[in-house]
Amino acid sequence: MSASAFTATLIERIELGPHVFVLRLGGCEALAGTQPGQFVMMRGDWGRDPLLPRAFSLLAVLPGGEVTVLIKAAGRGTALCERAAPGARFSVLGPLGRAFPAPSADRHDLLVAGGVGLAPILMQADAAALAGHAARCEIVYGARTVADLVLRDACEARTRTHYSTDDGSLGTPGRVTEPLAARLRAIAATGAPPPTLLVCGPNPMMAAVRTLAREHGAPCWVSLEGEMACGYGVCLGCAVAAAPGAPGAAERPYRYVCKDGPVFPAEHVEW
Repeated sequence: MSASAFTATLIERIELGPHVFVLRLGGCEALAGTQPGQFVMMRGDWGRDPLLPRAFSLLAVLPGGEVTVLIKAAGRGTALCERAAPGARFSVLGPLGRAFPAPSADRHDLLVAGGVGLAPILMQADAAALAGHAARCEIVYGARTVADLVLRDACEARTRTHYSTDDGSLGTPGRVTEPLAARLRAIAATGAPPPTLLVCGPNPMMAAVRTLAREHGAPCWVSLEGEMACGYGVCLGCAVAAAPGAPGAAERPYRYVCKDGPVFPAEHVEW
């Protein structure tokens, strides 16, 4: 599916917590076939500062040409998104990048999210539910505090969900790797094949999940973030080092998050 450039209109901004919000946009019929893990480049009608668009994973594709985007305000561009009012116009390019593997009845998936990395994870859970495979996946979702665990009702409505918080305010105390390791051990104890891990969140979290995946022989796919200006491989600003054992690493020692990803087999990335 090729990317399209178009103008979307903000229908609603939904506040979820301190500086965490969802934008519901209309006029996005071109994104109807977007798959979990793909992303859009988006820029508000705010003049020249900041000049470059921002990359966002989609949270959901809705009927009637609407989509939702989960955002945490962390810089000038996202702060302007946070202040946008209904009717604001956004320039959008998408869908871009490679998606997570499609849900399948032939495997069990553990969908691992950290913070606002929840967006493609929840979209993958939606895809599994629509395909009739909700019982073949689980969400493992971690954040600093219970206030940072947004959209919990949406997670639980789709599939079994496990939580962790750094401060112990909900779920397992500590990092998301704690409940994830417990699930991996429990699944191994049944004699079932290792599950597939689909992961999105901060890089240190994903690196730790990749280590767990190797220890348990579990296939692992990660959705990376990258600093990019274009979204399709021209600016070369989102390069990541390929692992020595990755296919073609000798000829292509770097991969580009926008074009080669953002979803990669975890063992293809040099952590």
